[in-house]
Amino acid sequence: MAEEADEPTAWQTIGGFDAEGRLWVFGLFGLGGAALGAVIPYLARLATELPFVPFAGPLKLLASFDQAWLVWGRPVVGLAAGLAFAGWVVLGTPVLQLSPAEIRVQRRGQVERVIQRRKVDAVYRRGSKIVIETQHGRELFNDEIEGDKAVTRGAFVSQGYPWEGEPE
Repeated sequence: MAEEADEPTAWQTIGGFDAEGRLWVFGLFGLGGAALGAVIPYLARLATELPFVPFAGPLKLLASFDQAWLVWGRPVVGLAAGLAFAGWVVLGTPVLQLSPAEIRVQRRGQVERVIQRRKVDAVYRRGSKIVIETQHGRELFNDEIEGDKAVTRGAFVSQGYPWEGEPE
């Protein structure tokens, strides 16, 4: 989430998932994957009975996965796939590090890009996304940032970036 800074020259971090958010993402995706793994043969069997469903052959193959060890194996594989997807989502969420001189955009622990302050003319929210633009309207950043809207706005304002729009 965000770290509060006492002075405007300190780096501030916004975005990413906090511990509770990561727990929710991993829990929901894990449970969803396990549930899908448990019911996929039944759904495939129902789908093969419909006359208009394409790819009946692969669906019949999925429906045939009814051996005893697969009763618990499918949910375990679904859980693993759900957790892997959750990791991809959490690591792929952008994290912004703000200073008065630059903005660092990070994904998967790597700095993806650095935006110099002198290029930033406007920062605003469009839906759930943060948009950073130049004077001529070129978008330097346009992506969803996790976290509280007011904290996000406060971080940009405290570092001297031109926030447009009403306080949230």
